[in-house]
Amino acid sequence: MPTYLDVHGIGTVLFYMSIRFASICKIITLPESSHEGRTIRAIEIAKGSTSNKHGVLFIAGVHARELINPDLVLSFAWKLCQAYVTNTGLVFGGRTYSSSSVKLIVDNLDIFIVPLVNPDGRVYVQAPGGDRWWRKNRNSNPGAPCVGVDLNRNFDFLWNSGIGTSTYSCSEVFRGIAAFSEPETRNVRHLLDTFPNIRSMIDVHSYSELILYPWGDDDNQSTNLSMNFRNPAYDGLRGIPGDGIYREYIPQNDWDWYIRTGNRIRDAIAAVRGRFYTVQQSVRLYPTSGTSKDYAYGRHFVDTGKRRVLAFTLETWSGASENPFQPDYAEALNVISEVSSGLVEFCLASICVVEETVRGTRTFNELVDMRAFRDEELLNSKAGTGYVKILEENIDEILGLIKDDKKLHSQTIRIIVDVNKVITSSSAAEAKRKQKTSPSSMVLDSNLIKSIEDLLEAFKKNASPKLRNSIEKASTHLKYYRNKTLKEGLKTASSYY
Repeated sequence: MPTYLDVHGIGTVLFYMSIRFASICKIITLPESSHEGRTIRAIEIAKGSTSNKHGVLFIAGVHARELINPDLVLSFAWKLCQAYVTNTGLVFGGRTYSSSSVKLIVDNLDIFIVPLVNPDGRVYVQAPGGDRWWRKNRNSNPGAPCVGVDLNRNFDFLWNSGIGTSTYSCSEVFRGIAAFSEPETRNVRHLLDTFPNIRSMIDVHSYSELILYPWGDDDNQSTNLSMNFRNPAYDGLRGIPGDGIYREYIPQNDWDWYIRTGNRIRDAIAAVRGRFYTVQQSVRLYPTSGTSKDYAYGRHFVDTGKRRVLAFTLETWSGASENPFQPDYAEALNVISEVSSGLVEFCLASICVVEETVRGTRTFNELVDMRAFRDEELLNSKAGTGYVKILEENIDEILGLIKDDKKLHSQTIRIIVDVNKVITSSSAAEAKRKQKTSPSSMVLDSNLIKSIEDLLEAFKKNASPKLRNSIEKASTHLKYYRNKTLKEGLKTASSYY
């Protein structure tokens, strides 16, 4: 009867993957060993150069008793690599991903997986005479009455606030003696620091069947920028959701992305065998501080030189069991299948159509203003959010059509270049306005609108019914942009959206 991998088995699978799938897999030995001297490793899955690729990080095994999750992320990694090298698709129950989707993920992303953050804890849970309910690591905590630190309370996010944590070593949520006091959490930080291309992340836990997004300390709000975790004026006021006194700031476009992407993960999981996970802000489970998700997402607010990392916590399985952290292995395989579908969907959601279309061309490095426009204008309008949703939900098909048709690819690049010029000119005009000099902002003239219409018609020729319907809806908006700046067009289009 199959059973959960032990620490040695997890290491063996990692090394075997690095040999069998050597063209796309490599081992990363993390710099710090565990308290009991165990080496902690990650695997990187990517094809070719990774310097400019969007990085995705998956971690598991933070809490020792959650035995299913290291097996889950390893199974996901194995199946993804095997499908890539054999040029086949992925099938998870009722959910199928084509070979082109698999190729899109591996070719265009840089995927990092740490299957077992906390090896000492897993050894203790699985050992004869061990504690199958053990949650923490195995720090001896010299001078304290009890062993272990809760690693998911040890990250540097409001670590000292006491929200959902304890200073008592015997508590299951003991936060440690300092933020990042533990080598296991420092290894996760090392990955984020060493690979700044990592821009999205999932920390896989169990159990609850939840897809959790920031923040964990209090309710979210997107209007008062000063009400944020860095502002000491609010110390002592956080941690009581629903009280109306404090709410944690999150930009609205990030909040919207979390809900859109969380819903995609949820739907991908549900398609496998009909189990619907709940997408919610993590404070609604219970208030927390010091978590990996909030630390990863909060880094760019603390240090503007760091990239934003859009991070989730995913809580697997919620079935009735004597020990819901460790379902029997037959059920574990079902959970592994459904959540793997969600992880594939998350990878697809981490790919940008525009960036991947122009990757390898000079234009890729000229998209600074376009990226800013997306975040500051496009995603803050009803119409713009709708267009982004179309691209996100059809990314594999759109990029597949471009890949298979060189003329369509060239046509798409030309439109991206021309639209980028309009955005860049508008950004320059805005700068001139601030300097009180004469502005000159380009508009989308009739020729450019006609070129966009032609491009959309070209896509429709071989598009699926779903994509074709989306294109037709977007095409009806083009009249709102003729001879207007993009900002003006978005405002008009949004009023009719």
